[in-house]
Amino acid sequence: MADSADGSDNHTVLVVDDEADFADSVALWLREHWTVEVATSGEEALDTYSPDIDAVLLDRRMPRTSGDEVLHEIRERDGNARVAMMTAVQPNWDIVEMEFDLYVKKPVTKEDVIETTQKLLSRADYALELQALFALSEKIGALRANYSAHELEDDERFQRLQDELERVQAKANDRLGELDDDEFTEVMTLIED
Repeated sequence: MADSADGSDNHTVLVVDDEADFADSVALWLREHWTVEVATSGEEALDTYSPDIDAVLLDRRMPRTSGDEVLHEIRERDGNARVAMMTAVQPNWDIVEMEFDLYVKKPVTKEDVIETTQKLLSRADYALELQALFALSEKIGALRANYSAHELEDDERFQRLQDELERVQAKANDRLGELDDDEFTEVMTLIED
């Protein structure tokens, strides 16, 4: 296995996208830093996934078994992989119930993919409270990017997310000191937006 770009232990990343050329390109970029597995369908992703997978880059729109279904199944299995939805699908209210860590809109560059993977692998080492804080902040950020402030303030689902974020933040406050300066700035920016 290759050393990771952030200098930490070796990691395995699963790239899932039904566009084989795109999946192969992403795998090529990531193989410079990590071990990579590729799946070009939801079924293949579930066959490939194991507790040894550290991060998953997952497309949402795939035939037969969608990325949303793959995500749900991964969360039911053993393992602690952090998952980024990397997709052209605009985030909608359906993401409220999804347990992803990052939501990245295509098109993406090599730098986007490497940065996303580094974030996932870094967050895998966080305490559960910090993982939950980052994941909720990302979900709220994805909705803010897709809806106006007026639409969000009038929506009960968004208010529930905001309330949950406050509860999670209260639990995670004692853990914020574990973050380096960049990570602390990132989480505070996500929370305060």
